[in-house]
Amino acid sequence: MSTRSDSGRSHDLRPRIALTMGDPAGVGPEVVLKAGAIRKLRERCDLVAVTAPGVLEEWSERLGIPLEIECFDVGESIGKITPGKPSVEGAKASLDVIRTSAEMCLEGSFDAMVTAPVSKSAIMATGEEFPGHTEFLARTSGTGKYLMMFVAGEKRVALVTTHLSLTDVPRAITRDRVLEKLVILDAGLELWFGVKRPRIAVTGLNPHAGEGGMFGAEEADEIIPAIRAARDRGMAVEGPFPADTIFTGLGGGEGPGSGFDAVLAMYHDQGTIPIKILGFSDGVNITLGLPIVRTSVDHGTAFDLAGQGLADAGSMISAVTLARDIAQRLRRLANAEREMDGQ
Repeated sequence: MSTRSDSGRSHDLRPRIALTMGDPAGVGPEVVLKAGAIRKLRERCDLVAVTAPGVLEEWSERLGIPLEIECFDVGESIGKITPGKPSVEGAKASLDVIRTSAEMCLEGSFDAMVTAPVSKSAIMATGEEFPGHTEFLARTSGTGKYLMMFVAGEKRVALVTTHLSLTDVPRAITRDRVLEKLVILDAGLELWFGVKRPRIAVTGLNPHAGEGGMFGAEEADEIIPAIRAARDRGMAVEGPFPADTIFTGLGGGEGPGSGFDAVLAMYHDQGTIPIKILGFSDGVNITLGLPIVRTSVDHGTAFDLAGQGLADAGSMISAVTLARDIAQRLRRLANAEREMDGQ
């Protein structure tokens, strides 16, 4: 993680965090305002809303939520916002905000970024390639190996494949890809979450984890060899487990998932459905493997709720809290390393 070297903040555990506005016609600005209005959050980190000019001010007035945090404006005004109605101007601005926030994290102006939801289809309609925040941030930062993970308290679920058609998933489940994700997950859990020698459960791709080859060969041909290779590297990895049971007990309680620090699922819905059931209101999306700290809400733009003041900011609050905790942990490690070098 980069930290600014021009202000002495590298020794300060109070991180500076960028909150992106999301699509200006969705609930992103609302959850940013609601999180920013919480004094306890502001007391433990410096929150800055990265936004198109006037967006947060307009939403603050519309919803009667005070704008309590600093705004960093990107680009030009996008004009009047119609809640629930995405526009080309708004989509372009939302992408500019993400790009600027990432670049400022890379240069050290921010210690972490927290992203509000955008509309993939609206951004793609502008001619930009945007499969999702995760892929875009990896490309922007020049990162070839990364991992999408969802966190709800002590429950953690990561994905081998992300925004991919189900018809393409089986071909994407290879030994090398599963092993790559396991390596990133193991390192991220230790460095960013402080978990010593994390225990990781791996799902199968097919029902009953293939049932010994009856329902598919991916487990025997790709997933099991990846697990063996991870163990050869000293990682505590087990599986493959049937996906319909392994999430039970994850993060506490009884069940096959009890005692594991994370589950690595094979595809998007296999992992996101259970984690959102286990912790939808406070779930957080996090990208491991990036050179910057990025967390996000685990919900979409909710255009149908926009403008009504009904959006639940729980996920945004959790995302800010997690980003802060990770940034502080990395700062402590950097300070400790600096002190060791000075001895």
